[in-house]
Amino acid sequence: MEIFSSYYDNAPKLGKDPYTFVRVSRKEPPEWFVNDYPHVDLSESFGPTEAMLKECHPVENWSVFEPRYKEEILGALDKSKALETLEKIYCEHGNKPLVLLCYEKPPEDCHRHLIAEFLCRKIEEI
Repeated sequence: MEIFSSYYDNAPKLGKDPYTFVRVSRKEPPEWFVNDYPHVDLSESFGPTEAMLKECHPVENWSVFEPRYKEEILGALDKSKALETLEKIYCEHGNKPLVLLCYEKPPEDCHRHLIAEFLCRKIEEI
């Protein structure tokens, strides 16, 4: 199973067909994305909460956000079940590579990297 990561504004460059987009942000995606891009919503599992984003936005305060996200969000997940869910999505969508999507453009200060670390997978940013 191939897994990549990216951000919503990059979706048009990637195209609709070659990938299965997976939402990992709880904040609603752009309307154009919802209307035009088939996707799977795992925002409740992997997305930072609204309170977390207000109190310690990753771009503005990574040193506070990172441990909190790991504890509150990833700490509540079972890694093997998360991988099973992603594998199921992969199979149900024709074995197309998965692309984890959220809003943050710079991948360095984004929870997409923390998800990859949690899953013990190298996930390339595209």
